[in-house]
Amino acid sequence: MKPAFSGSSGRLLEAAVAAIAAVDSGRVTLDDRLDAAGPGLRRSLSHLLLTFYRRRRFIDARIAELAARRPAPEVRRLLEAALTQIHFQSAIAPESAVNVAVETAAAAAGRRAAGFVNAVLRRAVRERPTAPEIPEQVLPPPVLRRWRRIFNSAELAQLTAAFLTEPEFTFRMEHQFMPGFDCDAIPSPGRYRFFRAAPEAVLNSEDFRLGRLYIQDPAASLAPSLDDLRGVRRALDLCAAPGGKSLMLSEALPGGAELVAADRSEARQRLTAANFRLRGLQHRTVTAAPEMLTGEFDYILADVPCSNTGVFRRRPDALWRFSDSGLAEIGKLQEHILAEAARLTAPGGRLIYSTCSIDPDENELRIASFLEGHPEFELTAQSRLLPGPGSDGAFAARLVKQPR
Repeated sequence: MKPAFSGSSGRLLEAAVAAIAAVDSGRVTLDDRLDAAGPGLRRSLSHLLLTFYRRRRFIDARIAELAARRPAPEVRRLLEAALTQIHFQSAIAPESAVNVAVETAAAAAGRRAAGFVNAVLRRAVRERPTAPEIPEQVLPPPVLRRWRRIFNSAELAQLTAAFLTEPEFTFRMEHQFMPGFDCDAIPSPGRYRFFRAAPEAVLNSEDFRLGRLYIQDPAASLAPSLDDLRGVRRALDLCAAPGGKSLMLSEALPGGAELVAADRSEARQRLTAANFRLRGLQHRTVTAAPEMLTGEFDYILADVPCSNTGVFRRRPDALWRFSDSGLAEIGKLQEHILAEAARLTAPGGRLIYSTCSIDPDENELRIASFLEGHPEFELTAQSRLLPGPGSDGAFAARLVKQPR
């Protein structure tokens, strides 16, 4: 889309349209797109896009209701972004949002497209119905069909409410410190301490500068809390980057234990190494795929790539990218990583498998399939956490390898 405005409102709208196109193409995630946004644009762009993907069913229904004809893809994306502003945002007046969208459409697609956009959005400003909050009118259709088979009505309502809710800004405090600013303690599914606070208070604090805290959701503590790590001498975080769970393991490991943080991404491993340096930790970072690793470890955490269906509060685009074929593809990778983790687990050692998914195919059924092919392992614990008001969703299983 050709630039239409030099002002911030025009740049925001153009950035939103480009981001929706990129994310919907499957080339990037919303996180990727926001990371590429300039510092002066990221906050407002993030709010607009997160709101859009949470409310996309409503926005799509509005376009079908208001548009006299099916809009071209570029015009449709422009309508999606502008309608999100009109219905769900207060940073720009609805009439101003219309004006910006019309001039953007004129610059990008001509006067006829601008007239069409103007007619649709002017009507939208006049007629502003309440957005529904029931699963059938909120969740993406493929997700709704699948979740109806998996979850009961109360769970489905909980997931829908979580999808529409902006998560709080939360962080984990290292065990030997207390926050030096106003914050509230919040529950977590594990032994680690989590708090909520205003982002500015956290990011401008001495605690943040010195690495005494880590910005994280409480659900991340489910897997590291599934084992007490007593007696562990060699530990491996198999998919470590950017190091958040490695830091939790470091707190729980006995003195003198070795921790190796491995990941296939060189760029993300630089973040892991930086997190270690900030806290004065000497743990080793390795950039390698699981099949490239050798040796034996008496504790392994395999926090595998997944569909992200447990973290949709922060990544609502994940539900719009979900498909059965994508689930099958990521399942093959999970199976491969789990098999490599089994190879690296010492006899008598513990293997923790975890995801940020709430889908049984990636969790309970993945573990059941693994055990059929690896009778040397025993499942000793597993836990699933559904997203709700206080945390994201997650799954973790503890597998113990028989001694020789």
